[in-house]
Parts: sequence; C-alpha cells; structure tokens
Amino acid sequence: MTALLAILSIGSMVLQNGLLNGVCKKVLKTSRQTNFFNVVQYAVCVLIFGVMMVTGSISWYTAGIGVLFGIVTALGTMYKLLALGQGPMHITLLITTSSMIIPTLSGIFFGEGFSLAKFAVVVVLIACIYLSLGKQEGDNKFNGKWLLYCLISFVFLGLVGVLQKVHQTSAHKAETGGFLFVSFVCSMVFSLIRVGGAIKEMHFDKKVLLIGVVCGVCTYAMNDINLKLSGVLPTQLFFPLINGSAIVLSSLVSVAMYREQLDKRQWIGLVGGILSLIGICLVP
Repeated sequence: MTALLAILSIGSMVLQNGLLNGVCKKVLKTSRQTNFFNVVQYAVCVLIFGVMMVTGSISWYTAGIGVLFGIVTALGTMYKLLALGQGPMHITLLITTSSMIIPTLSGIFFGEGFSLAKFAVVVVLIACIYLSLGKQEGDNKFNGKWLLYCLISFVFLGLVGVLQKVHQTSAHKAETGGFLFVSFVCSMVFSLIRVGGAIKEMHFDKKVLLIGVVCGVCTYAMNDINLKLSGVLPTQLFFPLINGSAIVLSSLVSVAMYREQLDKRQWIGLVGGILSLIGICLVP
C-alpha cells in the first residue's frame, strides 16, 4: 500500500507539472488569469476536503495557521505558475523544489540539528542552480522577470513547509483534515480577490477548465497522500523519494514533450541540483 501511495503522489506531481507548464505558456498570460485558474484548482480541493470534513472538528489554532498556510500557498503557487509561463520548466521546478532548504534550515528552531555537511550540500545546490541558468551572454540572457518569479515562489513555497512543521509540532497536529480545508478555502478566496473585478472577463474554454479540475485533483492527492506517507516513511527516505523522483520525471517531460533544450553546463547544474536535493535529506 505504501508503494502504491508513493507512486500516486509522484504521478500526481509529474502530471500536474506537465499540465501546468502547457497551460501557463499557452493560456495564462496575466496574473489575473493565473489567479482565476488557481481558483478552479482550489475549488476542487475545497469540495473534496469539505466532504471529508463533514463530521470533523477544528480548533482556533489550526484555523489560524490554516489561514496563513492558505495565503502562503496561494502566493507560492501563483508565482510558480507565472514563472512557468516565462521560462523553462526544468529549471523553474529545480529552483522552486529547492525551497525545501527553508524548512530544512528552520529545523534548528525546532530542536533539530543542522550539520556542517548539510550546509555544504546546500552551498553545492546553490552553485548547481547557478549552473542550470546557463551562460548569460548577449541574446542568451535569462528573463529577469522569470527569475524574480522563481525566487518569490521559492520563498513562499519554503514558508509552506515551515507552517506545516509549526502545525505538526503542536498539540493540534491530528487536525490535518480541518487544517487543509481551511487552508484551501483561504487560498481560493485569496486568489479570487486577486482576480478582482476582472472575473467577468475570465473566459476559459472547456479544455482549460478541465485541466484546472485535473490539477485540483492532483493538488488534493499530493496533500492528502503526502500527509499519510510522512507518518509512514522516515524523513530521510520520504523527501528524496517523492521530491527527487518528481523533479527527475518532470524534467524528462519538459525535454520529451515540450522540446526544452539544455546545454552541457545546464545538464550538469540540473543533475547536480537533483542530487543535492536528495543529499540535503540524506546527510545527517
């Protein structure tokens, strides 16, 4: 059963990354369109978690952390989608996935050690990200807006992990269903506010709306399944297995389906970055 859940989680992440890359580059041209697409995703999650919460209860503490989690999730996802629309999928995912550095570093505030060896791997990861950007000369300069979106998403997605840790180290850690329900309600409302009065101008065709629904199901699956797996698999195995596998397969999708090209320098950066992400989890 554990193996099946892991496959479903990784599959959901890869499927969502592939679909998001396509829709971001072809359809979502503005931040308002991006936020409206997120409303569709989050509405699906709210519906599913709402059904699961019919007989559940929730504390004020969980509700409060859930609100913060929802806002941070909405901002992190929004800037990730904007980044996918502006730049290469494989490098965007490497940078945003590297946000796990932030909750890893935050472990020192929760009584967890952070060794010199782990710090060295983080430095290697940063160097690999730099390499993955490729040569920045003449017409080959990267899109500054894309890099800014990546970095903002990196920060907010990192804070997602920190807030998860805050909640899961509290006396209310069992209220995961309520936590996720409140979070996605907040994410949906926050994204809806970001769309503003332009909501009447949002006219996506059925195909795009269907993609939004599928991505919403993937978001639900990732959150629900990963919570289950985090209680079954050791941390040293969980992060490398899920995140490492997902970014490798997503990178293959970017090359095979979207014909994204990498030079030798970028391949070294991408492979080194993936190995560094795994190393961060494995190094004591």
